[in-house]
Amino acid sequence: MVVLADAASQVWFFGRVDADVFAAWGQVIGAAGTLLAVIVAIWIAIRDGRYRDAERRDNEAMHARLVSGARASNPPSLTISYSNYGSCPVTSVRVVDVAGRFGETRSTGWSIGGSTEPYVLGAIAPGQTVTTPPISVTWPEGQDVDETAALYYPTIVFFDTNGRWWERRGHDQPRRLLSSPAAVSRLPTGNGS
Repeated sequence: MVVLADAASQVWFFGRVDADVFAAWGQVIGAAGTLLAVIVAIWIAIRDGRYRDAERRDNEAMHARLVSGARASNPPSLTISYSNYGSCPVTSVRVVDVAGRFGETRSTGWSIGGSTEPYVLGAIAPGQTVTTPPISVTWPEGQDVDETAALYYPTIVFFDTNGRWWERRGHDQPRRLLSSPAAVSRLPTGNGS
């Protein structure tokens, strides 16, 4: 004897429900669970990708952080020295800007030997230091500025051994340049001018 099951079942809060409705709801809940799993997997992949990219950028900047500048002499013959504390040389080191600040007063310009063009310092070997020629910093007219007490923020651009251009302002974190800076015609001479 064969007993045929009733095609409808009693659900305590819905009343009688057809078996096909149960199957349809089961598929909807399964699809929602699958969609949620896919969304979570994509979110994890994006998060991990961002973490790997940040780690890669940090590793790329490791050597660039080892090129550091300091004031070598005070105005009126302000000079800035750059040291390479890394194990590889950096090349095409260029001073592209020098900004000064004394309290709320900001400098209006700078020059080396009368020119405001970027100045090439050349290459800095590992453990070596190079120094700029005297830098003239101009201040707004009528401002009382103690140039010796002022703060100076030089910006340099340089090329590392991995073929990357970097820009570093003062002691800020280096910023990778994705394109080569403009050509510079002012090369250093043997007498430092």
